[in-house]
Amino acid sequence: MNRMLTNILTDDIKATRDTLVGLFDLEVEFDSDWFVSMVGNGGTVRIGAFQRNSDFVPSSYQLPAQGVIITIVVDDVESYFSRAKSQDLHIVEEPRDLPYGQRRMLVQDPSGLLIDISAPTASVNQ
Repeated sequence: MNRMLTNILTDDIKATRDTLVGLFDLEVEFDSDWFVSMVGNGGTVRIGAFQRNSDFVPSSYQLPAQGVIITIVVDDVESYFSRAKSQDLHIVEEPRDLPYGQRRMLVQDPSGLLIDISAPTASVNQ
């Protein structure tokens, strides 16, 4: 395997791009009216977005985001909570501590995708 990339289907590619770039300090690698590719953290984080009704997405798959949660692990959830509020994002769940050793918040991006922003609060034993 050379690389794995998650792609989001969205009705508003510019809003999705601007949300992810603004919230996670991503850089745009490729930007068009049908696809955008973003990278962060020295190239270790990659995410893309397709315009949902693009000719490059089969029509039977041009559906709203459902059943997928993208998790972004960060050092400090509170700073992302502040960013999300300043961008007027839909905050599904404000930061809270979870019993399995994480502090988490949930936001919805313009495509309807649920994003879990989490920070460890305890050691994780595997």
